[in-house]
Amino acid sequence: MKILKKNLNNLTSRKDIIIQKADKGNSIVILDKYNYIDRMKEMLSDCQKFKKIDLTAGKEINMLLQQEDRLTSFLKRIKKGIDNELYKSLYPQGSQPGVMYGLSKIHKPLVNGFPKLRPILCAINTATYKWAKFFIPFLRDFTINNYTIKDSFEFAKNITEQNSKLYMASLDIDSLFSNLPLNETINICINKLFENNEFICGLNRKEIFEMLSLTTKESIILFDNIYYSQVDGVAMGSPLGPTLANVFLCHHERKWLEDCPDNFRPVYYKRYVDDIFVLFKKPEHLKLFVNYMNTKHNNIKFTFEAEKDGKLPFLDVNIFREKGNFVTSVYRKDTFSGVYTNFISFIPLEYKFGLVYTLLNRCFCLTSDLSKFHMEVETLKKLFLKNGYSKRFIDTCISKFLNKMFTIKPVNVTVPKKELFIILPFLGSFSSITKKQLGKSLSQNLKLCKLRVIFKTTNRLKNYFRFKDVVPKPLKSCQIYKYTCGGCNASYIGKTFRHLKVRVSEHQGVSPRTGKVLKGTSSTSVRDHMLICDHKVEWDDFTVLGNEFNHNLLELKESLFINRDKPSLNRNIFSQELSLF
Repeated sequence: MKILKKNLNNLTSRKDIIIQKADKGNSIVILDKYNYIDRMKEMLSDCQKFKKIDLTAGKEINMLLQQEDRLTSFLKRIKKGIDNELYKSLYPQGSQPGVMYGLSKIHKPLVNGFPKLRPILCAINTATYKWAKFFIPFLRDFTINNYTIKDSFEFAKNITEQNSKLYMASLDIDSLFSNLPLNETINICINKLFENNEFICGLNRKEIFEMLSLTTKESIILFDNIYYSQVDGVAMGSPLGPTLANVFLCHHERKWLEDCPDNFRPVYYKRYVDDIFVLFKKPEHLKLFVNYMNTKHNNIKFTFEAEKDGKLPFLDVNIFREKGNFVTSVYRKDTFSGVYTNFISFIPLEYKFGLVYTLLNRCFCLTSDLSKFHMEVETLKKLFLKNGYSKRFIDTCISKFLNKMFTIKPVNVTVPKKELFIILPFLGSFSSITKKQLGKSLSQNLKLCKLRVIFKTTNRLKNYFRFKDVVPKPLKSCQIYKYTCGGCNASYIGKTFRHLKVRVSEHQGVSPRTGKVLKGTSSTSVRDHMLICDHKVEWDDFTVLGNEFNHNLLELKESLFINRDKPSLNRNIFSQELSLF
């Protein structure tokens, strides 16, 4: 473990290396950092999709606060028509910019010796993140139709019932998310939402239209310390991305297929987001159909892959003909490395059991008969042995899985217990003991509840290979901070749900937007001490101790830090009472 950590540190200390690795066959292509940044900036330079935001140093906070002002202004206008709880849940506070990064398409052909990049947006805690989550349940019914499939399990079951004499092909939509016409998609959503409704959560058509427009167009993106806004399309990683893409395609594909000439219309058509599986009566119908589909919308272009030697992969399913029928098995791409969580990994044992069960279940659901399942199980055995799992452990998992699948157990109808979740750091065997003790205590005192303990470790691979921009410290929110006076070393520990810059400015008695001294500012412990000590409060006097987006947990963490450090300026005031201390 020490050798591995040393090698990782040596690698990440090189500024010219990184980030992603494309492994195809026996060749390894390493995408260097500067090439990665240049290729990402080339995508972001598309003025039809993105717009660069020019900012002077230190004014990033103004940009975020102005965005929150626009959203808050809309909320205040509709406040009387919506539920108070909904108003609170949508209220933007302490928002951060979305962080853009690229993932290598290692299964695609290289371009100029390097893999293509897929732009991904980490939109968590952005100003419109909660707004996007709000719309998803209302739009869900419009994301499915007779041509969509839920997942590869449903597809594997369905395809075996089709005529195996038909010709197989798959279609893929080129860059669907970034090419999605946003204005058109918003109008489609609004028309469908108000087709049979006059109000949605107390909001009329005009208000929902404005709200959805703000949700999808008020995007602030950070990459390589430069800020952008997205003009058109949606980013992968945005909560509304898949929903909007499915609504758009569900609306159009029905008409496209109905208008398709009968002489080359597919007999079978199923789509999962931007991947489409089709069956034709004749091979020559494929290109005619693709050419037809490519004329239907300027933004949507299709590529295709035809069956080879009677085989065709779709999603993670391999489809081929056998004895006059379509049969299925698990498909693994050429770039599949066979690397899973190693058995010596510092994680709970049940997670390792869970990995084996999950892959066994995947094989069981995707294979069309027991002989194919047996072959896949043998393949999994070899893969797990290479990942450090013992033969005994693997056989035990397989035995338990098969017993569960083929043993019929009587169903006892009981009142379902309420599940309680708790997240704890993983500390080896001590964590298992703690879990048992917590479970025992809960079963004795809360018999109608069921405890779910989730363990996590902070020592993860991403800590050694950072390829995302780090949100600047002033723009971070939901932080626990410590102030240490530069004159007398007096200290204060506090929390803030807003931007750290805003809270520090309050302690300084200045405006976070202009930096000018404010009159009549509210009193704070830090500001009161500054007047007594006659020492100016500086930005460097503040250090971040931790963060937590859950407000209750943030208050609890703050109380724990206060209890531990006992800062002189807090006067033993706790956000939450610590019953165990």
